[in-house]
Amino acid sequence: MKHLINYLVSRDSFSGNFYSFVILNFRSFCGLMMLPYGYGKIVNYDRYAADFFGDPIGIGDIPSLWLTIFAQTICPIMLLVGFQTRLAASVLAFNMMIAVKFHFFDSFNIKVLPALFLGLYLIQLLLGAGKYSLDYFLFFQKKN
Repeated sequence: MKHLINYLVSRDSFSGNFYSFVILNFRSFCGLMMLPYGYGKIVNYDRYAADFFGDPIGIGDIPSLWLTIFAQTICPIMLLVGFQTRLAASVLAFNMMIAVKFHFFDSFNIKVLPALFLGLYLIQLLLGAGKYSLDYFLFFQKKN
């Protein structure tokens, strides 16, 4: 019990491996939470293609929908494997900024989800991929 209390009130930073493990779990959570939204847009493509939220960024309904599907399917997969994590988190954060802008005048219970996703992806952007990622394996692993 004493170790648990010391851990909970400690001001010490995480060790390297534990910190990377936390980033791995956070990265996986962020990726897995977005995938159903992208899959839903693929399954209901015809409905979304008819009127995609009133062309949110001014490039047309279909290109906006394609970019959103990319952001909500490919980028979460990139997060899951840890490949170009900051780029994927940037694209997802931009996607969520557009969603927050679109829902800005809606009630709080509607705009809270995109705002939470935006916060998650901004944190992921700051944290990066961590040690347990494809980025680390490809670009930062020590060469023998």
